[in-house]
Amino acid sequence: MRQDRSRGKVTVVTSAGRSHSEDISLRQRRYVIMQSLRVLCVVLAAALPVPLAWKGVLFVGAIALPWFGVVMANAGPTVGRARETAMVARPTPVEPVRIAIEPGRVIDQD
Repeated sequence: MRQDRSRGKVTVVTSAGRSHSEDISLRQRRYVIMQSLRVLCVVLAAALPVPLAWKGVLFVGAIALPWFGVVMANAGPTVGRARETAMVARPTPVEPVRIAIEPGRVIDQD
């Protein structure tokens, strides 16, 4: 932990963002999920016996989802959620240890 004297702000190492490989992996998973949803929309639009309006909605989804997938994959580093770690200064109140002494007992240094 390091304190920035100019701002008085504490920098905690464990609050750093994701690593580059972790970020790439996350964006690839999002892209694959979007493309899977696209394929599902096309298959459902072709296979389901639903009114033409619903087929149109599914085809619009099949057209729009690749765009969202590419935008999300190329958006840059993702912002990670704050993770709880032992290093983060969020103390929980700890009750002090108390030792009971029998009444009438005297404890001397000797």
